[in-house]
Amino acid sequence: MASGAGLVAVLLAGLLIPPLHGWTAAELSVDQWLSAHHVPMLNAMAAVIGTVVSPPVGFGLLVVLCVVGARRMGVRRAVVLLGIAGATLAGGVVLKVLVHRPRPDIALLASPPPVDTSFSYPSGHTTVATVLVVTALALLGRRQRRWAVPVGLVLVAVVAVSRVYLGLHYPLDVVAAAVYAACGFAFLSALATTAPLRRVLAVVHLDTPDRHEGAPA
Repeated sequence: MASGAGLVAVLLAGLLIPPLHGWTAAELSVDQWLSAHHVPMLNAMAAVIGTVVSPPVGFGLLVVLCVVGARRMGVRRAVVLLGIAGATLAGGVVLKVLVHRPRPDIALLASPPPVDTSFSYPSGHTTVATVLVVTALALLGRRQRRWAVPVGLVLVAVVAVSRVYLGLHYPLDVVAAAVYAACGFAFLSALATTAPLRRVLAVVHLDTPDRHEGAPA
């Protein structure tokens, strides 16, 4: 399964690439260049973005998305979708602990961000942004996805760049976060359709469609 291979690749990249000689220094040079060219308006925008896609706020937005989507796809499917999205976010936290990559040294940045003692890989904010986008895409019809996909890609890219711009993450952290979130969501979505998981969902009455709900367009 491609999504499973993607998850393994993200884990291996986090464990093997940062320790390579000179890799982190090269990434830090990107952070340092951006930090030396901060603009007040961009600083404010990056700060707002950081608040909107922070894990607590991001999960709240996921709940709102699924509540709204329940009117189209049914309550049961919306609950399962929320569970998949939430599990993907939780997996990102586990990945952080497994890789335990330190964040960029703020003492080496011209415009240092507030101290954050959590691990750097993958970026939690980029993970949240990507999960929000793929969840929204799962709730939309095929015609709507035609314009929603490029918009979603732009939104994720903006969040990713903002985290590196602020000096809170290395470039690899945000790229890995987007790949992880997309693959994790796809992997769990496929897993939810397997017979063992469907039996579990049936026990809690989440596998039987609501009367009014049909297959997503």
